[in-house]
Amino acid sequence: MTQKFAEVLLLCPAALAAGFILFVADVVQNTIDDMEAAEFKRFLASLTAHAIRSPVAILASTITFVGMFPYWYFYGFNNWWFSVGLILWAITLSISKQMTLPIYSRVTGRKFPAYKARPEIDATDAVALEKERRKLRRANLIRAGLSLASVAAMVIGLA
Repeated sequence: MTQKFAEVLLLCPAALAAGFILFVADVVQNTIDDMEAAEFKRFLASLTAHAIRSPVAILASTITFVGMFPYWYFYGFNNWWFSVGLILWAITLSISKQMTLPIYSRVTGRKFPAYKARPEIDATDAVALEKERRKLRRANLIRAGLSLASVAAMVIGLA
């Protein structure tokens, strides 16, 4: 397998995941913003439950992360831009989890491994849910921006 082919194989799922996150940050977040507090809580619980079991979401977000280690083993860091994109991708995954999982936990009451359980916000507490909605908007925009930046660096590395 050539280095360019390996890079394309790593870039494709990263680009798919970045597009997915951009869609969430734009279309889904605007839909969430139009909801009443109780609707937001119910929708986020459903979205979270389906997303953590979605093979597409899981594979798109993990293939690039897992594949970067064999890539560096076989090809090293000689493609600096592509390596920067991979490192930024790993940082994005970490930041994404740290920003969003506490919000999901507080809104839905769902417990996530390795994260301290948080008290669930009641569906009638519109003020607290609005605060979480704003945090989620910011988190989704940051995730989308970092994902696009990592994919852009990988594309520059392919050029």
